[in-house]
Amino acid sequence: MPATVNAITFGTKRAFHGVLRVTRKQLMELGLTAARFDLLSVLVKCRPGALCAPGVRQSAIRRMLGVTAPVVTRMVRALERLGLVRRWREKDWDRRQVLVELTEAGERCILKAREVMLPAVSHMVLRAICFGEHRSAGARFRHMDTLESYLRSLRERFGDGATLYYPWGHPDD
Repeated sequence: MPATVNAITFGTKRAFHGVLRVTRKQLMELGLTAARFDLLSVLVKCRPGALCAPGVRQSAIRRMLGVTAPVVTRMVRALERLGLVRRWREKDWDRRQVLVELTEAGERCILKAREVMLPAVSHMVLRAICFGEHRSAGARFRHMDTLESYLRSLRERFGDGATLYYPWGHPDD
């Protein structure tokens, strides 16, 4: 008997591709991809003027996104060419470390992308997990919590090491 694809694995993969398909056009209009959106989202937490040290180490970006160092290097280089980030070597501590931060253009870009995309995506996810019904805020919360716990469990079982977390409205966020 030939091996078959697990229905859950296939469904998860198709849902992932569906999210990319739905968001691709909006992101492209801003000069972004889903991967660039995630990387800029890491940096928006520590933008110029925020109460944190300037820049984020590329090694921290790699861990948060769960990708390899060469992938981060290529992505940062591309975003730097677009004028969305700037990078420099650490001077005081570990000179091997490269720090990355948003430029003003990068901050405008990621904030616009979030403003445009996140409400529409949130609406689609809530409609999907509530089976097309509006439901109460409590029901939507319970469904979202269940979905998040399933996704977290799948990520752990498949060895995903990414630590980037997008808050969705949980009281602990």
